[in-house]
Amino acid sequence: MKNFLLIYPTQITEAPMTLAMLGAVLKQEGFQVHTCVNTFGRPLQVEDFVKKATEVRADYVGISMLTFQCLFVYDIVRALKAKGFKVVLGGPHPTDCPSESIDAGADVVVLGEGEETLRDIVQGRPLQDIPGVVTKDVSNTKRRARLDINVLPTPDLDVFDTEVFRQEDGLIKGFHRVYTSRGCPGCCTFCDWKVFGQAFKEYDIQKVVADIERRKVEFGITSFSIADDCFTVNPNRVFEFCRLIKGLGVSWRANSRANLVTEEMLRAMKNSGCHSVMFGLESGDPETLRKIGKMVTLEENIRAPKLAHKAGLEVYGCLMAGFPWETPAHVENQLKYIREVWNDVSLFQVSGSLMPFPGSAIYKKYAKQCGFENFWLQPEYQDFSVQVYQNAANPFRVSTFYQRQLFDDTYIQEEYFFKYTTEYKQAVRKLVREIGRHNLPFMFKGQPLKQRLFLGLSDLSMAMSVVFPSLEKKIGGALFHGRSKVERIRDQRRGFTKSHQTI
Repeated sequence: MKNFLLIYPTQITEAPMTLAMLGAVLKQEGFQVHTCVNTFGRPLQVEDFVKKATEVRADYVGISMLTFQCLFVYDIVRALKAKGFKVVLGGPHPTDCPSESIDAGADVVVLGEGEETLRDIVQGRPLQDIPGVVTKDVSNTKRRARLDINVLPTPDLDVFDTEVFRQEDGLIKGFHRVYTSRGCPGCCTFCDWKVFGQAFKEYDIQKVVADIERRKVEFGITSFSIADDCFTVNPNRVFEFCRLIKGLGVSWRANSRANLVTEEMLRAMKNSGCHSVMFGLESGDPETLRKIGKMVTLEENIRAPKLAHKAGLEVYGCLMAGFPWETPAHVENQLKYIREVWNDVSLFQVSGSLMPFPGSAIYKKYAKQCGFENFWLQPEYQDFSVQVYQNAANPFRVSTFYQRQLFDDTYIQEEYFFKYTTEYKQAVRKLVREIGRHNLPFMFKGQPLKQRLFLGLSDLSMAMSVVFPSLEKKIGGALFHGRSKVERIRDQRRGFTKSHQTI
């Protein structure tokens, strides 16, 4: 039997469902599938991936690649190639930068959704005949026709060493994450949506619910995350899902756009076990909403959290800052918006400083103009993704207390991508504090002294960062190591546990 090693090279806290999806297809093709996942609990070096490929005698090595830590990934590719392994790269970054990935040593780059393309490769189909494949000699950048995701097998969770991802409460983190669809109808200018694209594709709902029931029986999970970019695109499908899942005895949460929910839908979600909904709100400023192509109005951004709260759901709101056209007046509109929905939103996300991902419209428009072309190839940018400290082996070395507790504004305050006025950065610090003041009572319910303590320490941290910008990071990085406990607390409050009732 041939062997296929699937690698997730950048550090993660949960089992990546991407590998489970690919592994299921490869098993259908007769491969013994092995995985090697880099985690914060068990960090891996380049030689560890090569050792694993050697141990399993891999006929192919497939790497799922993001943009951050791409130099590390390219080191892995070169080390594998030096030992004679055939390397296939896929994921967001190779999709955006296929030629760069080939130049780094990959044999094949798979563009976009990888299941059927990978199937064609291992079946031995000539590469020049496979859509969405790039090699040194082949450049089939035209993607394959719309993928029928319902012909794909259910994600194979057996490809993982489950103990690597088991939490204190028994949850195998990642196994709670379920997809009912792919693609997002939005075209936001800050988003890199090339892998799944904008075509909305639906899994058969009965198949999805059967998978949820299987995971409940096999792994004891009763709290699930619907991981779709936007769960509520098709209202009839939402109601069908609610009807089918209601009797399973599980709780769940989902993501939505503010303009794609109704009061009736939210009530149905609540009555079927949904305990929270996350809205990609992004901004309370009309001009910014228009310029990022959100296709949502301020009025809809106000209405949706209020309807969800009225239905009895916890509401999580994603807000962003740092767009190059913004002024203190835009931030003031953000503050007004936060106060408008203060009692309706449970928690605002603590990440949201603009990150110009390759492939996004904002990157294409501003990278050359603002001098950050190919920033991912620079050593100082290796931990940069949605936020900095979540990706760093030592978060205390790259962030301050207030950025971990309130909102990570590192990219703005340190001007990694765009230049901002002093007044704008001051306005953002005011926004950060207001988000924290809103969030801390939810984070530490019934603990007013702890809430005041954390806000006070954040104020001190913020003031210190203005006078001595790098002092806290130097001291914190020297004294502390490991993951910040605040992330685990935040996960628990949001229900990322084996059972929502155990929070």
